[in-house]
Amino acid sequence: MLALLMGACTISPPVFEKPPLVAKIDRQRIERDNCMLAKAPQFDDHSADVRPIARRVAAACWDETEKLMTMTVPYADDRARLGFQQEAERRAADIVLTFRGVGNPADGRPGTPTPLSK
Repeated sequence: MLALLMGACTISPPVFEKPPLVAKIDRQRIERDNCMLAKAPQFDDHSADVRPIARRVAAACWDETEKLMTMTVPYADDRARLGFQQEAERRAADIVLTFRGVGNPADGRPGTPTPLSK
């Protein structure tokens, strides 16, 4: 009896219900990030505040973000949509800052983010 109770208390790693869906979600995230990598230089006006640029980049890639959201949260409400939009804007800001070379301890040359592989 004690062995059964001890066995029930062991911690097991999480098991995903649908592993193929996880792979699709990862591929869609890469698609979204690659879209942002392509759009960021087009929208960057080199203003000090990167937030408006990030919003424009995220908006330009909304189709990819929406596909990602639909895969992860099939019945997304307004709160989920807002969360995905905010995450996309943060990711776009990171990409813009990387292109600019901000925070790059190298010799100050603009960064060159590379597309994620599939």
